[in-house]
Amino acid sequence: MTMYSVHYGKREEVFEIPADYRVNIIGSNPTRPVADMKAGVLAALAAPVGSPPFRQVFGPGDKVVIVVSDVTRLWVRSDVLVPILLDELNAAGVPDADVAVVFATGDHRSQTVEEHRLIVGDEVLRRVRVYDHDCQAADLVDLGRSRRGTAILLNRMVYEAPKLILTGGISYHLLAGFGGGRKSVAPGVAGYATIQENHGLALKAGPGEIGAGVTAGNPVAEDMDEICALAAPDFLLNVVVNENKDFIGIVAGHWREAHAAGTKVVEEAFAVPIRERADVVVASCGGYPKDIQLYQSIKALDNADYAAKDGGAIILVSECFDGPGPEAFLSWFRHGTYAAMSAALHENFTMPGFVALRTRQILESKTVYLVSGLAAETAARVGMKPAASVAAALAEALPAGGGLVHVMPHGTLTFPQLE
Repeated sequence: MTMYSVHYGKREEVFEIPADYRVNIIGSNPTRPVADMKAGVLAALAAPVGSPPFRQVFGPGDKVVIVVSDVTRLWVRSDVLVPILLDELNAAGVPDADVAVVFATGDHRSQTVEEHRLIVGDEVLRRVRVYDHDCQAADLVDLGRSRRGTAILLNRMVYEAPKLILTGGISYHLLAGFGGGRKSVAPGVAGYATIQENHGLALKAGPGEIGAGVTAGNPVAEDMDEICALAAPDFLLNVVVNENKDFIGIVAGHWREAHAAGTKVVEEAFAVPIRERADVVVASCGGYPKDIQLYQSIKALDNADYAAKDGGAIILVSECFDGPGPEAFLSWFRHGTYAAMSAALHENFTMPGFVALRTRQILESKTVYLVSGLAAETAARVGMKPAASVAAALAEALPAGGGLVHVMPHGTLTFPQLE
């Protein structure tokens, strides 16, 4: 037998696979990490994509709002990015007193002070004012409807900001094609109705128009783009992060053009060719902080689905230290079948409902084992089989007589593509 390991929270989950099974590791493609993150960010700010240099965009008298990812995206390393931006704004003549940070919580819950500290660090909290976006706020700016009929409600502080900076990370996204970029505005700082109606466009999409890496002709992504344009961001700073939490791409400049450049880095690093789908896929989210909750872990499950054959098994490895996620996600599983859930979602679309629908779709053709810290009844509620360890799941999932096992140590990042 050969020993393997994947990240689980802040530790390693170790397991064996018998020698009569073929094993393939689906890891990211070779990349060169940015040796000095601060120097890399400064270089990107000085030579941006589709924009004048950062210090030419901002100057004395500017009032600036910086949009920052929430606690579910600690991997973005905003604690590195935001202090550099503040120092560069100071150098351009903008004092800290004229800068505010808005956390792009979308329709997620409000965050604690400790979570703010985790995201941006003590220095930022001392220097500038920080605010959580509230998708239900009474003072959201109403901008009418998009060309696709989406109600456009945006955070007032963000929309009215004299100067606006977007920050975030770019990775594959099951609905929008890629994260980062325009997603900082919609859904990041949008109203609840905007978020649900935009994501609801997925149900109207044709074959191949929705999915990881798909942007052209993707109604959700194009609607997000239209909404973001109304906020008129002045600058964007996005990063691509590898499995070791190193920056492998730093893009800055025009919010659309720089983001497009960053998606190319993601494709080069994380689109991984496979020759065949496997009987069993062991997919880890990559450990802390990417396995914060089951709801966020569905990103890894979605990627793993492309690597598993119909009738096969996926072993999802996610500590879920923050629990299963919102009840708005869990409650959808009461519908049971994919068809019933889809019908209900067409009547009342929510993003947690769509994530539940995608989960149910996978469960219709694969058995999913969940290695987590969640109660067994929680795993069963979403249709997964609870397992105490990867080894325990493998003992049940491996087919008799050999077969193929794909191991995805960083399932949230890597996107298997059948050759």
